[in-house]
Amino acid sequence: MRAFAVVSVVLYHADLLGVHGGFIGVDVFFVISGFLITRLLLESVGERGIRALPTFYTRRIRRLLPAAMTVVVATVVAVRIWGPPLEVRPTAVDGIFTTFYGLNYRLAVEGTQYLNEGSAPSPLQHFWSLAVEEQFYLCWPILIVLVVFLARRHRNAVLGLALAAIVAVSFYFSVTVTGTDAPWAYFSLGTRAWELAIGGLVAVGASQLARLPGPVAWTGGWLALAAVLAADFVLNGRTPYPGSAAALPVVGAAVLIACGCAAARGAGQLLGTRPLQFAGRMSYSWYLWHWPMLIVLPMILGHALSWPERLTVVVASLGAAVITFKLIENPARSLRMPNPQWFAGGLVLSGSAVLAAVVVIANPPSLLGTGRDATVVRASVATPAVTREMKAAIIAGLHTTAAPRNLTPQPAQAHGDLPSSSYDGCHASLFAITQGPCVFGDRTGKYTVVLFGDSHMQQWQPAFTEAGRYAHWRVVNWTKSGCGPEEVTEFDPQLNRIYTGCNTWRARTLRRIAALNPTVVVLAGADFEALNVGAAGYANGAVATVRTLQRTTTAKIVYLEDTPYPDYSVPGCVAAHLDDVKACNLPMSRAYSRPAVHQAINQALRKLGGVTLVNPADWICADNACPAVVGNLLVFRDTSHLSVEFSEWLTPMITSLLDELQPRHAG
Repeated sequence: MRAFAVVSVVLYHADLLGVHGGFIGVDVFFVISGFLITRLLLESVGERGIRALPTFYTRRIRRLLPAAMTVVVATVVAVRIWGPPLEVRPTAVDGIFTTFYGLNYRLAVEGTQYLNEGSAPSPLQHFWSLAVEEQFYLCWPILIVLVVFLARRHRNAVLGLALAAIVAVSFYFSVTVTGTDAPWAYFSLGTRAWELAIGGLVAVGASQLARLPGPVAWTGGWLALAAVLAADFVLNGRTPYPGSAAALPVVGAAVLIACGCAAARGAGQLLGTRPLQFAGRMSYSWYLWHWPMLIVLPMILGHALSWPERLTVVVASLGAAVITFKLIENPARSLRMPNPQWFAGGLVLSGSAVLAAVVVIANPPSLLGTGRDATVVRASVATPAVTREMKAAIIAGLHTTAAPRNLTPQPAQAHGDLPSSSYDGCHASLFAITQGPCVFGDRTGKYTVVLFGDSHMQQWQPAFTEAGRYAHWRVVNWTKSGCGPEEVTEFDPQLNRIYTGCNTWRARTLRRIAALNPTVVVLAGADFEALNVGAAGYANGAVATVRTLQRTTTAKIVYLEDTPYPDYSVPGCVAAHLDDVKACNLPMSRAYSRPAVHQAINQALRKLGGVTLVNPADWICADNACPAVVGNLLVFRDTSHLSVEFSEWLTPMITSLLDELQPRHAG
């Protein structure tokens, strides 16, 4: 079964053979682990009581730590040598979290942050599952000791009830949390404990399960194996997971083990074949090596891997697993030392990984430009002279080679370079649907402009704020993560479900705009094409929103078209090309990742009429390209959002826009 689990995960990560649901291999591992560890604990605790616990934990140390810490150190060092400069520190920090089995919660927190756009997957990400297991086994052995001590005669019944309660509660949270917070559902112990517990239930009932009639066990085994294999292909990245969908591979694995207690033939006979037994023995080290190799090799080669290259990595990672098994994993498992020495050895192994990570953090690659300090024209209004100077700065940026020493934001800080509305609730998070007044610019201004849309609208808040102060406009920022202004219902890949909160927030905000009846409403959103909507759907949604505003307000409507969309981390690119930032410029031919959406919305709103369309590419790009650096300004903070400083630099353009939209009074 370990062989099926690891092959599923490896093929899924390598995107080979259409195994789109291969992530279920982790669930199978959880069930296997729950069964084996519970059976081991029942045997050892039944004989030795609480004295069995030190031996149990030292077994975990020698089983897991030597190979795991080898991979952690190798990965952290490899990323320091070959990885993008901006990935070095996060990987080292992940290494520290991995050492203390806390990576799953670090990933859960990061997974709920839209502001992490452009972050590459961690080469240590797969260690989350080991973290879940070890968190479970911090508590489970102690509970078994208590049950054996207090209810020795009925220990199996009491343990069965305890495990059944864990299964029920954890499965409930798995289903409910998946629908509201997918990253936490996927990575947390609370939503995964039932998978380990159901394996434990099989272990508790193993003696009774051994009495299953042969035909029942034989038939059940094959059906269970079919369920696990079906999950590999039926489930996919859009399946809300774990949720209730995890029941297919988890129950399948549990039934397969249960039937195997009674019948060695059938599915058990297949699982006992030499190739599968070999893959099962290598499964732990193979699991450890395959993911870092799939992530680090593209860093070394400088391009995404083709399928033959991914297949080569799969084979090479199996080779690394064999070497690790023979030289590290198996010798460590066979090494006999007193428990205190193993605990000390575990501290040394963990300490070595932490030390490697700390050394890497303390010796980062250079992230400062080597070019001379640069400046750009600063103004509040777009006079002809200012417009010429700004356009000249854009053109000069296209020819910049060495990044200036005073580049702002610096690539290492670009990730946190967020508009002020990110910190006061005026840019609603994934789960928020209410906001305050959110007034910026001149709070006592006569005219009011509302910014309405997602983060691609919010990126303009710094420019509108400065323009509002200069031109005496009130600027109201009502934006929300991943929630464009178009009246559409989207499947959100971050939440892995329909983004119902977006619909609620949008409807509420449209009512607030109607009550405010501002002078101008500016709409903007990312040209994102959800699988369930399409270009025409977004165009129709944009028209619906505009019609609602036209019906409920007297405001002038402006549609600010999406900014050029690099779709690669501009700070990461600049950090890797400090001596030649031209390599990070964006050709206009690739400026829009979803050109069909961009064009459909533009055409639909032009046909509708009553809308001012503004194309900001005219402000950001020139000569069929968009620069990564303009003077001392980093243009983008990630893969698609303008930096705060560059947005503020474009204030003259927004001031002129507001001036054109300001009501004119006769006389």
